[in-house]
Amino acid sequence: MKLTHLCSWLLLSVTISVTSYAKDTAFRLSTFIKPSFQQITLKIDPDSPTFSGETTITIDVTKATDTIGFYQKDLNIQQAYLSQGDSKIPLAVTSHDYEIQQGKASQNIAADRYHLHIVFDGKFNTASDGMYLSKFEGLNYVFTQFEDMYARRAFPSFDEPSFKIPYQVTITSPEKHTVLSNTLVKKRTVKDGWQTVEFNKTKPMPTYLVALAVGELDAYDIPNLSVPGKIYTPKGQAQRTKFAAKHTAGILQNLESYFGSPYPYEKLDFVAVPNFTFGAMENVGLVTYRSSLLLLEDEPRLAEQSGTLSVIAHELAHMWYGNLVTMAWWDDLWLNEAFASWMASKVMMDLYPEQNVKGQLVQEGAFGADASPTVKPVKKVVKSQTDVMDGLGLNYSKGESILQLIESLVGEKSFQKGIQTYMKNNAFKNAQADDLWKVLSTVAQFDVPAMMKTYLEQPSYPLVEFTANGEVSQSRYHLKGAEVQEQTWIVPLAISYKKNGKISRTNLFLNSAKTTISDLAEADWIFPNENAMGYMRWKVSSKQLLALLDDISVLNPREKKSLLYNTEALFSAGEIELGEMMSVMDALVDDKDPMVGRAVVSTLNDFLYLVDKDNEAMFGQFAAKKLMPWFERLGVEDQPSDSTDTTRLRGAVYGILSRFANTPKVEQVSAELANKYLKDPTSVPRSIATRALRNMARFSDQDWYTILRDFYVANTDANIRGTVSRAMIFTDEQQIVKTLDFALSDHVSPANAITNVYAAKSSLDDQTLFYAWLDKNFEALSKKMPAYHIARMPEYFSTSCDAANIKLAEKFYADKKANFEGMARSYDIAIYSAKQCLSLKEANQANFNLYLQQATQNEY
Repeated sequence: MKLTHLCSWLLLSVTISVTSYAKDTAFRLSTFIKPSFQQITLKIDPDSPTFSGETTITIDVTKATDTIGFYQKDLNIQQAYLSQGDSKIPLAVTSHDYEIQQGKASQNIAADRYHLHIVFDGKFNTASDGMYLSKFEGLNYVFTQFEDMYARRAFPSFDEPSFKIPYQVTITSPEKHTVLSNTLVKKRTVKDGWQTVEFNKTKPMPTYLVALAVGELDAYDIPNLSVPGKIYTPKGQAQRTKFAAKHTAGILQNLESYFGSPYPYEKLDFVAVPNFTFGAMENVGLVTYRSSLLLLEDEPRLAEQSGTLSVIAHELAHMWYGNLVTMAWWDDLWLNEAFASWMASKVMMDLYPEQNVKGQLVQEGAFGADASPTVKPVKKVVKSQTDVMDGLGLNYSKGESILQLIESLVGEKSFQKGIQTYMKNNAFKNAQADDLWKVLSTVAQFDVPAMMKTYLEQPSYPLVEFTANGEVSQSRYHLKGAEVQEQTWIVPLAISYKKNGKISRTNLFLNSAKTTISDLAEADWIFPNENAMGYMRWKVSSKQLLALLDDISVLNPREKKSLLYNTEALFSAGEIELGEMMSVMDALVDDKDPMVGRAVVSTLNDFLYLVDKDNEAMFGQFAAKKLMPWFERLGVEDQPSDSTDTTRLRGAVYGILSRFANTPKVEQVSAELANKYLKDPTSVPRSIATRALRNMARFSDQDWYTILRDFYVANTDANIRGTVSRAMIFTDEQQIVKTLDFALSDHVSPANAITNVYAAKSSLDDQTLFYAWLDKNFEALSKKMPAYHIARMPEYFSTSCDAANIKLAEKFYADKKANFEGMARSYDIAIYSAKQCLSLKEANQANFNLYLQQATQNEY
């Protein structure tokens, strides 16, 4: 299919989808009622379970009607009316699908400007959705999380991203509390122990970026900002934010330089939130973070710095991507998240090269989910909150990968020029993905919109195959045995190849199912993924692969990693045999680059679905043969000269050995590290500490459940609790049940309950005990956890490679999945994934066992 034909087909499909979309807009508000400004007044006491408020929204009715639509969820509407001068029009409010409220008047509402007044009250929730209560060290706080459709839980509004308007927030609360919102305080008055804080009007923004925080908060100044900025924390924690404060200004300046425009808002505050579902949220002027990211040592270990720095860069990139320029609807959420992730990576490369973000293969984080026949495109139809969250991870990983690919094709400077133009054209407005593609087309030498549609408006990715006669073809990649619908992509290929002893390069846009490149005929080897930038898998003949391994030194570390992961993917697809896969691993296991070493360990971990009680000892012996040389060289102690990759490789090697090759030496090291950490949590890296504690929980005769539970309770530090909760993986059934019960206790926050439950169940080959517990405690768990975690529960808890466990899951969710929005979709994904894993296990188990036997004949 020629490129011009493909473009025509894409145009036709877009026209069809737009036509059908127009027929079904009941999940959106009317387009002929337009808000232009909203005042929000709230009365909030963190020590009370309820709040109250009123709001006035300036609206323009552009077409006569008798109904005004808006959103609210779980609020009690006491009064609603329109006003125009001295006249009032009462509205009778009724609830409808998609949380749309219809305020119906008894008279016709003429086209004109009005003020929509609503008085309401509500209850705080504790599950970190909307406006919620959070308890920390005996004190209560109120925080908000409004993305994506949760602002309606705090106040009635036009809660869609396309309604981008200014807001003015006023909060009344007990005088002792710090009160924060998106802007600086305009006025504060105190009377009878209560304060009323009026904030400046915001610049135009969508509802999901409105934010507030109320509680006994402490603050630490962020130095060297061009606008006022502080980091707010729960009481007594402010001094622990020095690291984040130190680096924020540099990150912001780097972003201002890239975009060619200053930070667009009047202040920049951060808040460390002790109960937070996600990592962080880019609220305008009031960015909220999971507290573990901000509350650190003054100088964290090198490998422990990257999470904080990259998340700060991601959230601040959102001040342009998403905040200054906002998607028109949630089907373009990827535009926010992919660009923020991509930009954060650029910042990390510029400012923190020691973190080696340049070596990361972002696409590898997307390929697994994107291979499933159940996956949806990144750009998909969105009607509800759970539609937004469906496949959320691909918005980040696949989206960033495609942007990296586009930039590599366009060139950094040209790409930056296009981005700056896009920002300038759409500042304080809404935009769609097509607006960006049009701009980038002006700086590219290829059809950007056509290529992007193939990757973003259809799921999955191509498998590109090269034959000895120079033929190149593409098909949809899938795991062995899966049935998928065939597709084609516009696949950019940057090909290196060796022919007649000479290494050459060629570029190709593969825009049809098959083509021929005569130069590749009879090539000794082909590597079609220069610098590992492609979003694809690829296959060459066994002979060419072996020839490439003989010349492995011509590949850079990114390319070596990509080669290994690609070969593993071919094995999982049934395209090659296990021996061929292992030959690539053997060629790389002794590579001197720790980044490549980590890829080897990661690949070993990907075979754990084939490890069971029958072959576990053999696998441990095999892993020891592969990894003990690394363990001997690296040990378990950080060294001053270590790179981030070395530190991470150390943790990865120790992790797999401590689980499967628990030799006397490893066991001794684990006991020493675990006890050292319990005496002083700063003395052992968190990744090492988790693995040492896991080793003791599995293999020690001591009561490590009690030891870890008591340590968790005694320490409120989020990073310590995270380390301990991830280590609570026991083999004793009584300890497993105790750990599950502990997740329901007040000591574990709602946002963290899912981590504790997952850890507790992860050691069970037979999950009968887990489902018995879950059946008994499902109501308590579902009431505690955030809505996002409840909806995705099957994916978190019910993926398996065991037929009996799959049946347990099917029985458990049969009468539950329809009762929680999004759970049925998660169930379908989880069960399909489990059955696919079972199919792969049945196909590959015998060969894997045989390979282990042969590989371990000479005992280590």
